Amino acid sequence: MKRPGVITFVGFLLILGAVFTAVAGVAVMVYKNDASVIAETGATGSELMFAGIVMLIVGLIQLLVGIGILSGSRLARGLVAVVVILNVMSAAWLMFTHHTGAFLYHGLITVGVGAFVLWALFNERADEYYEAA
Repeated sequence: MKRPGVITFVGFLLILGAVFTAVAGVAVMVYKNDASVIAETGATGSELMFAGIVMLIVGLIQLLVGIGILSGSRLARGLVAVVVILNVMSAAWLMFTHHTGAFLYHGLITVGVGAFVLWALFNERADEYYEAA
């Protein structure tokens, strides 16, 4: 069965996010000893290096999950669903506990995007695609 367009879109966004995360991780490692970065973050050079390595690992995991989504992996589908549900729950909690300004708008956008991703992963065509894969 041909992969539904929304699954391709979700997979593309995961891979794009993985690239951005990896680039940010490299940037953090490159600038770990920069005085302005240390002053702004309040972190030491070694803490920044650790953060950069963690970002690279997260980017790699995100890349693998994105590839899994595109190849029809049910495990990747489940992982994305769990992460999206946790993200929506945390955004909703922030909206209700800090219901002003950026928290409210971030929460609304996160809930909307999360609902779209869950729909994309679990609509009838997606079910058929993941069952056939």
